[in-house]
Amino acid sequence: MFASISAMQLRTSIGDVLNRIEYKGDRVMIERKGTPVAAMIGVEDLRRLEALEAEREIALFQLAKRAFAEDQPQVMTAAELVAAVEQARGESLDLAAYV
Repeated sequence: MFASISAMQLRTSIGDVLNRIEYKGDRVMIERKGTPVAAMIGVEDLRRLEALEAEREIALFQLAKRAFAEDQPQVMTAAELVAAVEQARGESLDLAAYV
């Protein structure tokens, strides 16, 4: 769960916020005019996030490698490819954003 703080509050209490993140493991959402614009997390949280992203990229690479293997060509429909990528990424693709 994230605690929220305004950018102005952050300016005056950065030391306290960093201590909360480092020693308590807090996560802090930074808002500007009530709109979230950034987040501060601890180094361990960042390392876990980066490891998850790396695992996902490896899965996508392996999927592409299988799809384009010369010794076993694999034909996929666009829908099958989208489904495979969604499964590898663990999230739905918003294809409307790309049309």
